Amino acid sequence: MVGIDPEDKAAVHPIELVLARLLRLGSMVAAALLAVGIALMVFGHTGFAPRLITVGLLVLLGTPVMRVVAAAIIFVKERDWHFALFSLVVLCALAVGIYFGKGM
Repeated sequence: MVGIDPEDKAAVHPIELVLARLLRLGSMVAAALLAVGIALMVFGHTGFAPRLITVGLLVLLGTPVMRVVAAAIIFVKERDWHFALFSLVVLCALAVGIYFGKGM
């Protein structure tokens, strides 16, 4: 497996760091919510546990969407119009998928 040399920080672009941190944060928040919800359910607190599990799943599903939104914002700020347009197309595809995937 090829890794990134820690001394060669110029090889990693700032946008990649921002997006990686966003994905890591979203995953950790979702994992924490799911873990607490499952633990509450195991210990018999069934009133609030399903809500925590649902919120954890929504955060997990929303994390990639937020990554695309963040990328689009960064590309617009950098005036990289091609990638900003690609991000907009991906957001539209996600929106269409969410709309039609809800089971009308």
